[in-house]
This record gives sequence, C-alpha cells and structure tokens, in this order.
Amino acid sequence: MAQQLRTKLWFLSSDTAGNFAITTAVLIPTLFVAASVALNLTTAVAESDRMQAALDAAAIAAVKAYGEGASETNASQEAKSVFFANFSRPSTGTGVGATDSAPFDERAFQLTFNASELDTRATASFSTNYDPIFWGLAPYDISRLSVAARVPDKEVCILALHQTASRAVEISGSSKVDTGNCTITSNSDSAQSIYLSGTATLKAACLYTSGQVAATLAQLKLDCDEARERTARTPDPFKSKVLPRAQSWVNLQGCGQNFVSGGGGNGDCNGTGRTPNKVPDSYSVVLKPGTYGSLEIRGKVNLQPGNYIIDGGPLRFTSQSIVTAENVTFFLLKGSDIGIHGGATFRITAPTEGDWAGFSLVAARDNTEPAVINGNSGSVFSGIIYMPASQEIQYAGNSTTEGECVRLIAQEITMIGNSSFKLDCGQELAEKTISNPGAIRLVQ
Repeated sequence: MAQQLRTKLWFLSSDTAGNFAITTAVLIPTLFVAASVALNLTTAVAESDRMQAALDAAAIAAVKAYGEGASETNASQEAKSVFFANFSRPSTGTGVGATDSAPFDERAFQLTFNASELDTRATASFSTNYDPIFWGLAPYDISRLSVAARVPDKEVCILALHQTASRAVEISGSSKVDTGNCTITSNSDSAQSIYLSGTATLKAACLYTSGQVAATLAQLKLDCDEARERTARTPDPFKSKVLPRAQSWVNLQGCGQNFVSGGGGNGDCNGTGRTPNKVPDSYSVVLKPGTYGSLEIRGKVNLQPGNYIIDGGPLRFTSQSIVTAENVTFFLLKGSDIGIHGGATFRITAPTEGDWAGFSLVAARDNTEPAVINGNSGSVFSGIIYMPASQEIQYAGNSTTEGECVRLIAQEITMIGNSSFKLDCGQELAEKTISNPGAIRLVQ
C-alpha cells in the first residue's frame, strides 16, 4: 500500500498539469483576498469622494443660507438636509457577502458655524463605518471635512438690513453724500431698494442691493462700472455681540438744570464735581459712565470715557448743548430713542479697546425706535452707529470736507444732509470692517 501511494505521488509530481492544479489551489485564497482588498479600496474611495462632494455642497449651503438672513440654527439645518440629499447611504455593491446598509445616523453629521465680523465660514464633517463587500473583513472608518467661506467684497459705509422695504436707503432733496471708497448697501429686494432722487449728489465706491436701484439724481458718481443689483444679502456682522445690562441709575441731582434735564439745583453732581450757583462760561458738568434712566443734555457737558446705558428713556442733545464724549459708547435699551438737534455741537468718538471698541451708538436688537442724528459743521460723530432693529436712521452728518469715520447700520437709512465718510478708519473703528459678501468658496 505504501509503495502504491509513493508511486501515485511520484506520477502526480512529475505531471505538469498536476503541478498547476496544486499551485492554483494554493493561490486561490490569496487571489481572493487580493481581489477583495482591491475591490473594497476602489469602492471605499468612491464612497469617500461621494461623501466629500456632499459635504462641500452642505458647507456652501450653510454659508449661502446665513447670508440670506437665516439664523445659524436654520442654516445648519439647511446644510444637513443638503448633505443627506446627496449622501443617503453607502453603496456597498452586490459582491459576495454584500448586505443592505441601514440609513446613516444623522447625528454623525456635524456643522460648526463661524460668523465673525470679517467673514462667514462653515465647517461640515461626517464620519461613518464602511462595511466591506466580502465576509471576514473588518469595517473601517471613513471621515471627511469641508470648509466653505464667503470671500469679502468691497467695504460698506451704509448698510440697510430690511429685506423688503421700499426705499430702504434713500438719498434725496438737496443732500450731498460722499462715501469715498466704500459702498452703500441694501438687503431689500424691492425695485426701489436704493432710492436716489432730486438735486442730491452722491459719490460712492459702488451700490449693492438685493433688489434694484431707482436713481434720478442730479449727479451720481460710482467708482464701479455700474450698481450691483440682485446681489447676496449682507448679514448683520455684529448680531452675536452681547449687550451690557442696565444697573442702578446714576443720580443727576445737583448737576444743574441748565446742563442736564433732572439735574436739580446746583451742587454735588454725583461725585464728579460741585456745580457752582453762578456758573462761569468755561464751566462744564462732568458725567460718569453708568446707567441713566434718560439723558437730556442742555448745556456744556463732558462725558468721561466708558459705557453710557440709557434705560428706557430718551437720549437728547438740545440746540444749546455742547457735548464732549470721547472714547464713549451709548447703549439704548428698552425702547430708548435718540434725538440730536441740528444746533447741537458735539464731539463723539468710540473707544478703541474693550468688547464694544469702535462703536459709538448701539441700540438693543428689540429696539425699533427711529433715530434722528443732526449736527452742525463743527460737530464730529466717529464710530459705528449700530441700530439693527431701528425702523429708520435719519442722518444729516456735517459738511466737513475731510469726512468722518462713521458707519451706519439700521433697517432703513435716510440721508438728509451733507455727509462725507472716510474709508481708512482703522484706529477709530478698532479695525472693525463691514464688507459686502463676495463669492462663496471652498477653503478646505
């Protein structure tokens, strides 16, 4: 028997066909594994590419939705919907061992939103286990990330946030407005989103609007070739900033009725100085930062640097007032409104440090009161006037030729005087730049 077995093995080993059969039998598992790895690698790469394309679309959708006025939450939801519309479940193929995959866990999709004062960007990411086509291979993780950002366009001097108002920006009558090298921008989609008429004159880098421009001005000069109509909306660049809270009211008793309303008789003005009974021409009352129920300035008043919170009452500069408020921010809470008489003389500059550096006047986001800001040729109003819910800012500015470092943000804005705006205001505006949105690009 042993001899027969040896003889058969000898014949098999000496047979070429037999060698091939043995070799093939040995190599089949190796070839099967190699084919499985190659096929899985190809499928995984295709799956990763499909995931990346869906993430790119989601990140772009988030930035676009935010720019059109959606909240961060709604913009994130829009991005999530776009992602899963393009990447619903992995393609596992029909190979040996292929099974139907369960829908993705939607919680695996992540989107972080960064809407800074300079740009808007969204980061979309997703991670999932890839199930190999063949049995016996362990699943492995596929992760991808995409970052989209809106490229800043030209700088904005005047920004009207209302999305449907007719004449959201209006320059008419005999106004003379020069915004230098920055733009006038309206988010309204109205056919008269930016309205320019009368004997008014306007010079600007360009006009940007989500609607259209209606212009019959005596003189219109734009640095751009033509107004930009039907553009993407410019989102509120400061909507995430936190306003200060009102505290106990500053007591104005003793500051003098001729200086501030409610000032009572002459005497101790809240520790800032003793107002004399017979006031010399050079004398000015000094007020300190804090919360005021209302503040009506009637005479010569010097405001110390800091935050002045107006808690529900009016802020007024009368025609006889002479106001110095350097490194100061006014906050209008609880429906406070502002009125600056045309005869008032003032110098208002924004702080260059702190949470609200660069801002000279801020209204709460639920404060819809309109604002009237006039001034004579000797007045200076420097800084960002940020009243995002205000029905309207009527801004007269002044006739100084060198211009002012001022920016206006409200629902609607009407220019009623002669105004000149500076562009290069880095120090005065604490390097805060408001820009029109340009194209959306993938940056990662």
